[in-house]
Amino acid sequence: MTDTAIQTTLSAEEWKIVMALREIPDSPLRTKVLGLLAELMRFIQQPRCLGMQADGFPCGTPSTSCEECLQMLDVLDDLAARVPAQD
Repeated sequence: MTDTAIQTTLSAEEWKIVMALREIPDSPLRTKVLGLLAELMRFIQQPRCLGMQADGFPCGTPSTSCEECLQMLDVLDDLAARVPAQD
């Protein structure tokens, strides 16, 4: 991991996520979680499923009800149901 300082403003929710990630000890689990989150964020920012819209261009918006986006929402719902709630 590189220790490059970055100047930015975060919301309270964003800061909470950053701090939670930083609290995960260095381990194969941390590496896996960071990689998975990076891929998840990439997909959410740029969903590029192979479904074509009526104009012939690939889907590029998560609000479209294509198969890949629906599958990702199902995966996230399943994951959310499996993670124990914290009070």
